[in-house]
Amino acid sequence: MKLRSKLVAMATIATLGVAASAVPVHAEAITGGGATFMANFMDVCRSLYASNTTVNPGKDTISYSAVGSGTGKTSFANGTFQFGGSESAYSSGAPSNFVYVPLIGGPIAVAYRLDGVTDQVRLTAPTIAKIFSGAIKTWNDPAIAADNTAVTVPAKKTQSIAGVKVTVAAKGTNAVITTTMTAAAIKANKGKTVILKRTTAKGAASNVGLLKFAKTQANTVKHAKGTIYSITVDGATIASVSLEATTSGKTITLPATPIKVAYRSGGSGTTNAFLNYLNLTAPTVWSKVTNDDFTKSIPTSLPTDGTFQAASGNDGVSNYVKDNNGAITYAELSFVLERASAGVKAAAVKNAGGAFVNPTTTNAAEALSYATVAADGLVTLNYTNTSATMYPVVAISYGLASTKASSTNLKIRNFFNYLLGTCGPKSAEAIGYSPLAGDIYTKAVALAARIGSGS
Repeated sequence: MKLRSKLVAMATIATLGVAASAVPVHAEAITGGGATFMANFMDVCRSLYASNTTVNPGKDTISYSAVGSGTGKTSFANGTFQFGGSESAYSSGAPSNFVYVPLIGGPIAVAYRLDGVTDQVRLTAPTIAKIFSGAIKTWNDPAIAADNTAVTVPAKKTQSIAGVKVTVAAKGTNAVITTTMTAAAIKANKGKTVILKRTTAKGAASNVGLLKFAKTQANTVKHAKGTIYSITVDGATIASVSLEATTSGKTITLPATPIKVAYRSGGSGTTNAFLNYLNLTAPTVWSKVTNDDFTKSIPTSLPTDGTFQAASGNDGVSNYVKDNNGAITYAELSFVLERASAGVKAAAVKNAGGAFVNPTTTNAAEALSYATVAADGLVTLNYTNTSATMYPVVAISYGLASTKASSTNLKIRNFFNYLLGTCGPKSAEAIGYSPLAGDIYTKAVALAARIGSGS
């Protein structure tokens, strides 16, 4: 793909080192495969790794077959692949002596093509669930129309969360934003970057300035009607206030175009993550617990009238949308960006805070920051966080690797460390992925250390 090739060329200038002193120095061809969600990321990183003799002194070559999480898990377990990739855990057939290593995150975009509609479509979880269960059949369905009607949001002059209280008051033509923090909040957020932001009625956002975590502080700014004031901590919005009622969204006129749903064939970790989101956020519509198989997870009978089409991989479903007006699917953001010039767009999705949010790497990273990671590396997402800027539909791609002592496994460990410490931070965001940080990153590094260790 053009985007991948461009990023490989751009990123070759970055050659940050990863400790490789313990890696056997002899060339080896290492084979892996599985999840298509992270295929674009792997393509970029494999190429960079092959040419970086600082971190890859043995000049190993890494191959990665994007065959889907289901096949990836099976082929790693039976030894066809020396490492695997998946967004979902084994439900059965797991090999012994292996680890899940979180490698990369990213937004699952609800991608669509709707000719003649230039404005971005907005969707709530129940509406998405109804579309993918076949209950909604045309783009002008009342539920979609309701999601795309401008609404008036009442003034909110105070908000409290996690020991931080933010209030706004008028003072002449100015607004005074006062932040009060408990001692526990000050301690918990020590060393973090706190910013006061404002977003105008027309959607223009700007930073007012940096704040310090202190018991009480006030900031006075020139006020424009309809402005929303927000406090962010390390990029995550924790509170938003406004002096007046504000207008959210724009009313969009939608055509009666039939909806065509593209879903993943076979076992798919992207399917698992996407349907888990629907099951937990719209359980009355998507009542079935998820697994890797879309046809076994849909809460109704799979439509047989041609409106539902199976396709292979994130590439396959994205290409179907590109080629069909009215089509919709779910895919990692990078696959949507590659097809943007062909009319493929990503919907803004409503989060638990009531905001319609774009699937960006930053907004997805915020969702990952609210997740919890277990001792085995598996991540549980928090769909209930009320941040105004969190994009809720995300996934984590895991590397599957053996802990058995061998020179090959040590080389796989080195490659995983490169993905986590170098290629992810330097190259992921530019192609539509979210590099790991915080607790997930710390756990991932610890789990990667077990690869090839014999324990």
